[in-house]
Amino acid sequence: MLPYRPLPSPQNLVFAVNGERFEVPSIHPSTTLLEFLRSHTFFKSVKHGCGEGGCGACVVLLSKYDPLHDRVEDCVVSSCLTLLCSVHCCSITTSEGLGNSKDGFHPIHQRLAGFHASQCGFCTPGMCISLFSALVNAEKTDRPEPPTGFSRLRVTEAEKAIAGNLCRCTGYRPIADACKSFAADVDIEDLGLNSFWKKDESKEVKASRLPFYDHKHHISSFPEFLKRETKSGGLLNSKIYPWYSPTSIDELCRLIESYEGEKGVRVKLIVSNTGSGYYKELEEFDKYIDLGHIPELLEIKRDNTGIQFGAGITITEAIESLREESINDVFTEGAEMIFRKIANHLEKIASRFIRNSASLGGNLVMAQRNQFPSDIATIMIAVDSIVDVVTSSSREAITLEKFLKMPPLDSRSVLVSIKIPILKPVCNASSKERANYFSKHIELHLDLLGMH
Repeated sequence: MLPYRPLPSPQNLVFAVNGERFEVPSIHPSTTLLEFLRSHTFFKSVKHGCGEGGCGACVVLLSKYDPLHDRVEDCVVSSCLTLLCSVHCCSITTSEGLGNSKDGFHPIHQRLAGFHASQCGFCTPGMCISLFSALVNAEKTDRPEPPTGFSRLRVTEAEKAIAGNLCRCTGYRPIADACKSFAADVDIEDLGLNSFWKKDESKEVKASRLPFYDHKHHISSFPEFLKRETKSGGLLNSKIYPWYSPTSIDELCRLIESYEGEKGVRVKLIVSNTGSGYYKELEEFDKYIDLGHIPELLEIKRDNTGIQFGAGITITEAIESLREESINDVFTEGAEMIFRKIANHLEKIASRFIRNSASLGGNLVMAQRNQFPSDIATIMIAVDSIVDVVTSSSREAITLEKFLKMPPLDSRSVLVSIKIPILKPVCNASSKERANYFSKHIELHLDLLGMH
C-alpha cells in the first residue's frame, strides 16, 4: 500500500502510456481508461470484451510512484472499469509497450507464439500483460539468482498469473506452458508441444532454444519525467474536472453536505469503480469524489485485539497483510491460522486484476445497499467483524452483521474501516484446538451459505 502524500497544487490530468506523456486538458470523469486508449491513442491491443472486469481482454499494467520511498508499485487492472481521472500521475503499460514488429518482440510474445498459445489473438495482449506483471513483481523479491534465461518467478505463480484471463479458442495448456517456461523451478520436460525444440533433445538444449529472457533487463514501467512531475505536481483541478479529492474524513463530509443543497446533483464516491462492472450505470453523475487520498481509509492497523483495515484498502492488500510473516510477532498461532483461512478465501474472489483495485469497503457497501452477493461479507461475518461508520453528526462502531441489516446507507454516511477481531478463546483448550474450532466455525458458515 502506497503511503499518503499530499500533492501541492491542482493541475491538468497527466499520465504516461508506454513511456509517452499524455496531458488531457478536459474530459468527463465517467470516461474509462479503455475508452481513452482505444479512441485517443495508437495502442489498440486493449480490447473491450465483457465490460465487467471478468475476461481480462482489457488488462493493463498500472504503475504508481511513491516519492517518499522512491519506489514503483506495479499491478494489473481492468482498463474497462478504471476511470481515466483516477490514473493521474500514473503510468500505463500495454502489450505494445513490451515489444512490437518494429522494435522487436518481447520473449513473452515469442514464447506465447512458439507454444501455440494464441489463435484469434483477441485475449492474448491481456495475457501478455498479466504475465509481465508477475515477472516484474517476482524480480522485486530477494529470491536466489535464477538460471540463465529464466526469472525469479515460480511455476505456481506463473500459472496463477493468467487466472481470470479468459481464452475461448486456444485452451489453457499451451498458455500455461508459455508462462511456466519463464519460471526458475520449471521442469522443461513438463512443457508441451512447441516450435522451439525437437522431442529427443536434452533439457539443457531445450532450455537454450527458448527465446532468451534476461531478468536483469527491465522495461521501465514508470518514466523518469513522470517521477519528476509526481514529486512537483498536485491533485486534479476540480474547476476543470468535476472530480474532487478530499484529504480527510472531515473534508469529505463537508463536501458531501455542500452538494445536498444543489437540487438534482448526482454524486458518486469513487475508490476503484469496479462496482460498475456489476451494477451498470445508465446515467452519468454530476460530481465524482475520489476517496483515494484520505489516509484513514488507506491504513492497516494491528494490535493484540485484531487487524483493522481502512475501507479503501484493496482486496489484494488485505490478503498480503493477512499473510505477512511479521504477523507472528503480534498474534497467537490460533489467530494466524484464522487469518490465513480468511486470506485463502479472499484469494478466490474475482480475478487478480479486480482484487488489485476493488476495495473491501466498496464490496461491503454494495452488499449493504444493494444486497450484492458478497463473498467478503460471508467470511467477515463468520469472524464477528466490526465496522466503523461515520455520518455528518456521529461515528459508530457496530458489528458487520448489524451493519448489513441496517437501512441502506445514504450519501451522508461513509464506511471508514473493517476490523477482524481476535475471537474469544474456548475455555480449557489448547491454541491448536481453539484454532481448529474457529476454522470449523468459518467452514460451517461457508457451508450454510453454499460457498463450498
